[in-house]
Amino acid sequence: MEELVLGMLKMGPAHGYDLRARVRDELGPAWRVASSQLYAWLRRLEEGGYVAGASEEAADGPPRRVYALTRAGEERFWTWLLSGRASNRRARGSYLVRLYFLTRFAPGELPAYAAQERAALERRRKRLSEQDTSGDAYREAVRRLRLSQVDGGLKWLDELTELFNSKEEG
Repeated sequence: MEELVLGMLKMGPAHGYDLRARVRDELGPAWRVASSQLYAWLRRLEEGGYVAGASEEAADGPPRRVYALTRAGEERFWTWLLSGRASNRRARGSYLVRLYFLTRFAPGELPAYAAQERAALERRRKRLSEQDTSGDAYREAVRRLRLSQVDGGLKWLDELTELFNSKEEG
């Protein structure tokens, strides 16, 4: 998820190892990234002009490539963060990444984001509720599992709304 890299670079320039540590330290329970994936994203972002890389001497080793966000990268990050596009097929946990950056950079947008997520989950719940499994026990078991996951997501959104409302009041 390239936007994750853009958001981490919004916190300041870093080389790949530092970026990976930032992701681990900031998003550890919600997101993990392999070094190979991180460097692939950095390469694509640099080729696209969203980040600028420069070689920097390291006191204790070979030179490192330090990356910084460009104006185009900053614009792409904000467009992604504030677009709030809820899709039926989200990347694993990408909503948690967006939630993290909203809390850091645009907390006023949290209610709208939660409302969009709620609407997406309610649409999914409606589709699942209307799904005909034709008496097939396995398909019915899967449908019920997915319904329970959606219900869990809706409950979590209720708790999230309470959490952020109490933070604003406190």
